[in-house]
Amino acid sequence: MKIYIASRFGRKNDVAELQRRFKERGHEIIVDWTVHEDIKPYEQHTDLARQYAIDDAHGVMDCDAFILLTDEAGTGMHTEFGAALASKLLRGTPTIYVVGDFINNPFFFHPEITRCDTVEEVLRAL
Repeated sequence: MKIYIASRFGRKNDVAELQRRFKERGHEIIVDWTVHEDIKPYEQHTDLARQYAIDDAHGVMDCDAFILLTDEAGTGMHTEFGAALASKLLRGTPTIYVVGDFINNPFFFHPEITRCDTVEEVLRAL
C-alpha cells in the first residue's frame, strides 16, 4: 500500500520514524518529505518550494492511504489534507486517517474521514 504521512515540518523526525514502521510492514512511502530542506521564507526559495509542492501534491493524489498527524501548528499539512479529501470525493482514494487530539478543523468530521487517537490504530487498520 502506498502511504503519505502529513504533519507539520517540525515533526519530521516523528514522521520519519512512523514511515520506517510502515515500511517494515511492507508498505511504500510514496513521498518522503522528511528529507526536504527547511526553505522558509518560501519567497526566497521559490524553485525548491515549487518542486516540493508538485512532488507532495502528486504524492497525496497517488497514495492509497493518507495519514494526517494533527498538531496545534502547521499550514501545508492542511492543504495536503484538503487535496486528499478532494481526491477521495472525486476518485474514491485515498483512505484518510486523522490522528491526534487537535481536532481543530470541521472537515475532520466529514464521513470519509477516519479519526484515530493514536498511530497504533492506523497501523492495525492497514
